[in-house]
Amino acid sequence: MNANKTCTVIQPADINASYEVAITENPMNGHASASSRKKRAVLKHTNFWAPGRTLRIAFLSGDQAFKDAVKAAARHWLPHISVTFNFVEGEQGDIRIASEPGVYFSYIGTNALLVEEGPTMALSPDLNMPQFFAANVMHEFGHALGAEHEHLHPQANIPWNKQAVYAAHDVDEDAEEGDYARSVVDNRYFNRLDASEVNYSPYDPLSIMHYRVRQDWTEGDFKIDLNLVLSEQDKAFMTQVYPPIPQNQSS
Repeated sequence: MNANKTCTVIQPADINASYEVAITENPMNGHASASSRKKRAVLKHTNFWAPGRTLRIAFLSGDQAFKDAVKAAARHWLPHISVTFNFVEGEQGDIRIASEPGVYFSYIGTNALLVEEGPTMALSPDLNMPQFFAANVMHEFGHALGAEHEHLHPQANIPWNKQAVYAAHDVDEDAEEGDYARSVVDNRYFNRLDASEVNYSPYDPLSIMHYRVRQDWTEGDFKIDLNLVLSEQDKAFMTQVYPPIPQNQSS
């Protein structure tokens, strides 16, 4: 997510289990099942937590400075969501964070509940770059709250120079579509999300969930710089997903 690294979204091994845990947590996650493509409809779902939920967040590793920096950055989401972060002692949590140099990953929302042990999120302790680190934390917590990558938005129309991106990732220029290295790049940058499978607002190039797009990776004069803060649309979208809980329902 920072200028030199990308994050990895961990996909569930069992899509049926992902569906069941998502619907059990929040029945609204099943909204995408109303599709004309009936053969695939049953498994279409989002992965948002129930509004009003308290998420228990544990650290599996990292020193106190790392933990404090993670907490401070993650809390930028809190004014915009009806979810509470409860950072707990020990290693038992709905979200479990590991400090791993050079690594950023997260499960999407409720998929974290499928992981019985080990981290559901990893953050590189790049505390010497505080703005980049905070942006990375907000990005990964966006995933943990159920958000997908914005550059894969169904309405994104980034004029990628695919050969330049392949070359930067050491993908052979003659690699066929099924080639593993090419598939990794395709999934990371080019394969946009199916509009019928996600809950989304209009495409937002300022989103914290958007990758930096290098100008030399695109056709023409197009680039997107690294976004370091939550955009207004990030805030509005999460408020829509996690609306305030009426007082008489908040107890």
